[in-house]
Amino acid sequence: MADIASWRRWGRRFVATVVVAAVVSPAVRRSDSFPLSTYPMYASARNGTATFATARGIDASGGDRRLSMRTIARTDDPLIAQSRVAEAIRSGAAAQLCAEIAERARRPVIEVEVVEERHDLVAQVAGRASLRQRTLHARCQVGE
Repeated sequence: MADIASWRRWGRRFVATVVVAAVVSPAVRRSDSFPLSTYPMYASARNGTATFATARGIDASGGDRRLSMRTIARTDDPLIAQSRVAEAIRSGAAAQLCAEIAERARRPVIEVEVVEERHDLVAQVAGRASLRQRTLHARCQVGE
């Protein structure tokens, strides 16, 4: 019975050592690989601003109306919506995408703009006004 208890303790120590080595390994090897990752994109200081490609709705009074991701890009994934708008801007197809979004938009939205917006991330997280710059790439009317 003592031999079994001894083997179990040895086995637990061995497993714990392997797990600790696996967790520490990427940092020691300075590499990022499956199945363990150091996630280097989160390991350094980031810029305090970010640019987002998006579409915005405008109502009759000129006010902003938030468009859903489904309206913008027929998806519920924000990364897909962002990449679709960014690709349209890069490829010169912003006007075409604007027209497609305008077909899906509903009142009170009367106009759609495809834009790139630069935001102060700290202000955005704090709930303060964060927009620093807006670049208009296309504008179209809803219902045209």
